[in-house]
Amino acid sequence: MTVAEAITALTALGALVFTGLSLNATRDQVAAAHRQNAVAEQGQLTDRYSRSVEQLDRTGPDHLQGRLGAIYALERLAKDSPRDQPTIVEVLSAFVRTNRARASSDSHVSKCPEPVALPPDAKAALTVLGRRDTGQDKGARTDLTSACLNGLDLRNLPLHNVDLSFSDLHGSILNGTGYRNLRLRRANLEKADLGRADLTSIADLTGANLRGADLSGALLREADLEKADLSGAVLTRADLSKARLVFADFRGANLTDAQCIGADLSSADLSGAVLSRTLLRDANLRAAALRSADLRGANLTGALHNDDTDVRDALTDPSTVDKWW
Repeated sequence: MTVAEAITALTALGALVFTGLSLNATRDQVAAAHRQNAVAEQGQLTDRYSRSVEQLDRTGPDHLQGRLGAIYALERLAKDSPRDQPTIVEVLSAFVRTNRARASSDSHVSKCPEPVALPPDAKAALTVLGRRDTGQDKGARTDLTSACLNGLDLRNLPLHNVDLSFSDLHGSILNGTGYRNLRLRRANLEKADLGRADLTSIADLTGANLRGADLSGALLREADLEKADLSGAVLTRADLSKARLVFADFRGANLTDAQCIGADLSSADLSGAVLSRTLLRDANLRAAALRSADLRGANLTGALHNDDTDVRDALTDPSTVDKWW
């Protein structure tokens, strides 16, 4: 190899080394820029969150517009930063709870003072909670435990995955008239007071926890309560006509004077339930468990049943209509 060739080779090698070092330096610079951008972006998100929470803390009518802006800003933040959504759900839930009187609970259900209208900011918070993408919740749920929501018109608020245990919904309107998408699927309503609440044609109460809830006089016509837990619930004078109650748990529930006309109670467990004077005309009782149920004065005209309908030890009297066993 001549001297000229050696110089050319060394020059080419040097160029390759320089190019490699330059590429590594460029990659490092790009990575550092990405990290800086990520830090800056996170700082902006944190700043947006802090400003919104600060606005929510400002009470009084003079700050209503600021609170409304903060609520919708948090909604936008949840979309821009899904990992922050669980925290935002908790913040908005707490905002609603702290803006309502707290229900005083006794051994059975919760009670509240006379109804007070839902203010615009609390309603906005419920609306935002209702329309969020629950796929980003990471286990968070709307927490309205022990909240006073009695006597309120809650139509068009799709409250799904909500904890309403010990809350007072007495006389509330939840039926979503003209908007059949009120979703209380898997809602926790344990020992809630839903007396005289209007839940007609609720689209989805599937699997709801209603253990020990007071549903006396509630309107549940055509409601979907498949696999709902209603054990020990009070359903006196409730209207469950044409409701879907497949596999529902009514053990020990009180359905005195309730209307279950045309209701689908197939495979439902009504063991030990009080069904005195209950209207069960044309109800589907195939494979239903009525063992030890109180059917004195019940009307079973046209009720569907089969060999799997368990009526062992059921209580009847001369006023029980159309007893088949």
